[in-house]
Amino acid sequence: MAGLQSNDASCLEILFDRYARLVLGLARGVVRDSGEAEDVVQEAFFYLYKKSILFDRSKGSVKSWILQIALHRALDRKSHLARRGFYAGTDIGSLDDTLLGETDLDREIEAKLNRAQLEKAFGLLPETQRLTLELFYFEGLDLREISEQLNEPLGNTRHHFYRGLERLRKSAFVQRLRGSRRC
Repeated sequence: MAGLQSNDASCLEILFDRYARLVLGLARGVVRDSGEAEDVVQEAFFYLYKKSILFDRSKGSVKSWILQIALHRALDRKSHLARRGFYAGTDIGSLDDTLLGETDLDREIEAKLNRAQLEKAFGLLPETQRLTLELFYFEGLDLREISEQLNEPLGNTRHHFYRGLERLRKSAFVQRLRGSRRC
């Protein structure tokens, strides 16, 4: 670590060789996807390279510091993926479409209809609520980032987010979806 802190990039290679497999295993356990876990490893070691000066030997070992960085990167990545619906496709219940004989075309048409109805529901929201929800769900920003981008206090952004969700839940589109899932 001392070498890395004095800008010796070859020390990063030594740390990578020593801890990359351990970080990869931790990341796989958190994000549950090999490709995403590899990205977490890259992010963690890039952060380690850029922020090596923050390491303080009195607070713990190099290994524990690297694992802490990796864990936080993996949890951030998992949260980001969950907001984007990455884990939604792993539901075994979706096999019923295949077993019932629905074709890809049937699912594609239904998805387009659902998308059009969702766009209508979003269109009925006030501008600030719609924009807040779009930034959160489609751009992957958290509420703090949204408040900074919209130049509004965090409390207002939180209000727009939860009010927008409530309006969407009460919309005819969501009510139809709930009804169709009960059948």
